[in-house]
Amino acid sequence: MDKQNTINFFKKNGYIILRNVYSNDQILRYRKFIKNKIQESLGVEKKNWKDLENLNFKDILSYPELRDVILNRNLLEKIKILLNDEEVYYWGYSSFRYNEKTYRSTHNDAKNDDDNPFKTFYPLLRIGVYLQDHEKFSNGLKIFKGSKHSYNYGRTLLKKALKEKDFRYLIPQTLRPVNVDTKPGDVVIWNLRTCHSANALRLKYFNKISLNPIIENLLEKFIPKIFEPNEKERAVIFSTFGAMGNPLKNFLRDNIQHSEIFATINNSDLDDQDLISKSKSLGLNILDMKKLNLK
Repeated sequence: MDKQNTINFFKKNGYIILRNVYSNDQILRYRKFIKNKIQESLGVEKKNWKDLENLNFKDILSYPELRDVILNRNLLEKIKILLNDEEVYYWGYSSFRYNEKTYRSTHNDAKNDDDNPFKTFYPLLRIGVYLQDHEKFSNGLKIFKGSKHSYNYGRTLLKKALKEKDFRYLIPQTLRPVNVDTKPGDVVIWNLRTCHSANALRLKYFNKISLNPIIENLLEKFIPKIFEPNEKERAVIFSTFGAMGNPLKNFLRDNIQHSEIFATINNSDLDDQDLISKSKSLGLNILDMKKLNLK
């Protein structure tokens, strides 16, 4: 897909897939490291996502075994394109997961976002590196194509629509779900305003049909055999990037308010000059949140 088609697809759908970004050797290295790191802390049983949030880990760049997840020229060039060729910033907001207990809910990840999502571009992106097959198996990512907000119906949403005189807020945003068909080595990039859900279930016999997470949870409880199993224990890496501006600063202010997020950032080793130089040569700017004035 050329540059303009990439931009057009992303703006229309809110996400894009990059194929074959990582080699088989990298995938095996990432899986081994993540599995060992989490099992050292929590044991071999399935983990609750809250337990994983509260682990005293560092960001991805602070682990040499995972550093090339982010320091990948192809990935960073695509992120820059999707951010309208603005400078790309990273501040240590990244994490990894392994063998989580199932958790599904429709949401988006934009924080302190006061701008109209139908009239403005939100310059923050998340990447998901899913280290197993989700083309034929369950527990990948579900994206709601073209969605721009996740407000629940009620007084708050109506006030927002009336205040901004934009009744597009009242149009349902979660009617076009798609189970993202990633394979090991692929990357999903989505805008933080895009609605999504983790651990999507894939039907066995109608596997191109994507269901709402509420329906998935209900059917899994009563007739779980209609869904495909996992290919392997689920391992995934997440990281967030942005272009400088008020949306990014507002997002960082929110990060500071959440101890489980800020702990990862605060624990990170991002002041190494070789790391800073290598990142810069690839088009990535590393922010030191301790030195930012976010008041």
